Amino acid sequence: MRSLLKNSLSAAFFMLLIVSCSTQKGMSGTSAEEMKTSSIVKSALAQKPQFVHLTINSKINADIDGNSVGLNGKIYVQNGKKIWVNVSKFGVNGARALITPDGFKAYEKLDRTYIDGDFSYFNNLLKVDFIDYDKLQNLLLGQIFIDMKAGEFNSEIVQNEYVLSYKDNEKIQRNPQEGKYIQIYTLDSNFRLKNANLKDPKTQMELEISYDSWQKVGTQFFPKTVKVLVKDKKTQKVELEYNNFTFEESQTPFEIPSGYKPNKLLK
Repeated sequence: MRSLLKNSLSAAFFMLLIVSCSTQKGMSGTSAEEMKTSSIVKSALAQKPQFVHLTINSKINADIDGNSVGLNGKIYVQNGKKIWVNVSKFGVNGARALITPDGFKAYEKLDRTYIDGDFSYFNNLLKVDFIDYDKLQNLLLGQIFIDMKAGEFNSEIVQNEYVLSYKDNEKIQRNPQEGKYIQIYTLDSNFRLKNANLKDPKTQMELEISYDSWQKVGTQFFPKTVKVLVKDKKTQKVELEYNNFTFEESQTPFEIPSGYKPNKLLK
């Protein structure tokens, strides 16, 4: 039987694994199209919330490798410094994770196993150098999670939404290369990220991340739901439902218990 960790923390780490894309140096010039795109990108990047502490109570629903699971999660973010996650079911703590700019650690109680690694593991796995702490935090909070440069994208307005398409999409489609992704990002009328779609035409892997029901918390905005869909050899689904936000510091106890064994979760 799969451990609680594989069915729950996989939901968070899975995002880390799949959000990997390459960008190239921007084009020079100040055409009207580029100026419009620049304004859209600037407005999107300006949506990033400003906070020191953020605590989120959430529900996690995931379908990974054909196994469905529903769990409760508490997520604490110390902006730019750490993400702490506690996962429980029926009120019983089952798994805990700590993610910092240096890497991540996690353990689960059922199988008495742990993970201790850094982001290079995921980059080596996918042959990229893209994943880091800041991009993961942005992804979880509905922010642009790539190093987006206006000169690398075309823009259009479709039904009062802003669509940003990577300029090399057609080139990548015609000549697929490892680590090169077709990229399309949709922003709502308030320049908040609504959908991100990345596709690798070489492997036919497709990733879709969507954010819905943005809600105002104080003067900040956060998505109510974060949905991740990956179409590869198998279809993987993860949905995070954020039920409550507070700008409060939370206690984040974390210590891998003695006697626990390394977990080959992502092997």
